[in-house]
Parts: sequence; C-alpha cells; structure tokens
Amino acid sequence: MSRRKKKSLFTRKKVSKPKYTIGIPADSEWRTMPDFASFIVADEEGNQHRFSIGETAFILPEGVLPDKLHHPTAYWIGRIKEIRARNDEDVWVLVQWYWSPQEVNSVIKSFDVSGCGQYERIMSDYYDYVSTASFCDHATVMRYNERSIDQEVFDSDDFFCRFDLEYRARKILPNITRTACCCGVSYNPDRDPVMHFCPRPACCAAYHQECLQRPTQRLDAAARARKFIESWPDTDEQLSIEDLVGSRPCRKRRKGPESSISDPLEELPEELVKAAQQQIVKGVQAGGVVGNVKAVVAARQLIYRSLLDGSLPTDWEDKVDIEAAIPPRRKSSPVFVCPQCQSLI
Repeated sequence: MSRRKKKSLFTRKKVSKPKYTIGIPADSEWRTMPDFASFIVADEEGNQHRFSIGETAFILPEGVLPDKLHHPTAYWIGRIKEIRARNDEDVWVLVQWYWSPQEVNSVIKSFDVSGCGQYERIMSDYYDYVSTASFCDHATVMRYNERSIDQEVFDSDDFFCRFDLEYRARKILPNITRTACCCGVSYNPDRDPVMHFCPRPACCAAYHQECLQRPTQRLDAAARARKFIESWPDTDEQLSIEDLVGSRPCRKRRKGPESSISDPLEELPEELVKAAQQQIVKGVQAGGVVGNVKAVVAARQLIYRSLLDGSLPTDWEDKVDIEAAIPPRRKSSPVFVCPQCQSLI
C-alpha cells in the first residue's frame, strides 16, 4: 500500500515590520470581529498558501525567525478553530494547541516525558489568539490509539497524538496506565526496540520484551506459527484451528473423505497464512511506531472467519497488506506469553 508523500519544505516568509500595532484582541473585541472560513499566507517566493478552519498548522514560536528553515519539532502546532479580522492586513486565528510532552510536564509534574517520542504531541483544551503572520505551513498530526487493532500506519517522522490534556483539571486522557506496559512505563517509539502486542479483545496491549515471560512448553517452529495464528483478535476463547472447523454448521463442512486435507490451513493462500503467522510487534527494530499490528490482525481475522464459514472472500488481498505484515529481513524475536491471557505473542 502506498505511503502518502510528505512536504519537504515549510512555508517561509521574510522578516518584515508588523502592519498592525493594536495587538492581540481581547475576548470582547473578538466577538465583534467579522469571521472568515480561511486566510492566505504568502511565502518569500510569492506563492499563496490557504489555511482553513479545522486544519492543523505549524506556527512560529516566539523568538524564532520566520526567514529561516527549522527542524519540524522546533515549531508549535495548533488546530484552526476560528478566523476573524480587524481588516485585510490584521487577521487573527483562534488556535487549539497541541502541547509537547515537556510543556505538559510543566503543569503535570507526574507526566513522564521519557515515555514519549520526539514527534509526539498532546491535544489540549487550551486556546490562544494567534496572528496569521506566525503561520508557516500545514501540519498533520496522526491520532494514535495504542489499543486499536486497525490503527493506520504512519512514518517514524510523522507527528502523532496519543493523549489529550484537560488543562484546568490537570488531567491526561486516556489514563496512561490503560495503554502502558504491565510495568507501568509507556511505549516510547524512539527508544523501545521491540514491543510485543496481544490482539485478544480483552488484552489489546503491548509489552516490553524484558517485561515478558518465555513459554514453559518447548515448541518447534511450525507449532509456534500455529499458536500465533490461534491468538485470535476475534475472541478471548482459547480456540484451536480444528475447534473452529469443527464448529461449522454441517452444511458448510467440506464433503468428501476427511483425510483429503489433513490441515485446514492448506486450503488457504500461502501468503495469507504466512502473514497471520507473524508475531505482532512494533518499535525501533520492529517496523516503526505502529508496527505490523493492523496487517497481521487482518490476516488472522480472515482466517478465523474463513474457518468458521468455510469460504474466503475473493478480494482477500485487498483486505490484508502482506508486505506490512511480514517484516523484511528482520531477525526473529524470542517467543513470549501474554501476561493477561497467556497466549503466545
């Protein structure tokens, strides 16, 4: 599946004297100013860039020169909520801020910045009026739900958001303990080499390798691969492949001698089975921030349903990203058991 193309340059503007001297509008004045759906910022080449309500933007921090190119993490990021103007040259935006982990720690001392990546931002309920002269480029902040089994993949240098900040209540949502490893430490995509994910509905959690136990039973490679598949995202029941086939209604069972196919998986495409056999992992050495969670889960779900129904959708290849599921030339990880459900992960 194709990845979206990133912009390589930010909108840059020459340093110039401000064309207004009144300053930031007060709330009472803001309510009287005419509102607009968008505004335009011109770069130093004269190209026009339109910003609209609902979009997210990079914004120059105080003291940062607008005529120089900076690393993306040097900019503030905010969502455009309202646009109002005193006149054509004095346009202001009501911005809802994304905070950096360090900024959150300045108001919630217990917030551990070591569990955050450099591209991580926290969506706050804190607003400011910002001049359009400070807007530099459009930004994208991906929403990242660590417990989701169909989280869209994004690149390691994409901004992302896992948490929301309630500023007045000094509260982080969701509760960090809901997404952290069993050790209580959050996943840091810049630091943690491999995190193992359990897709069971009651689990949907990732764990550091050093926090996991190895299985007591020794299994060969084929048995391990089968056990990985049987960590079903569709059920918390410990169902084997044979259990699913045996639960089919009689009319859906394949007719003919029982010995014609010894293994139900042999009826399925080899690529699909191989994708479902992969360990579900993420991290610096395991496919990036999101890893192969969505791809492997999709493969296991297709196998689960096909074993129950006795048929596989003809468009199954459109439902699974085989390339994303199978890591290229990555050294295989040790096998562990989930601390909650004891499934192989």
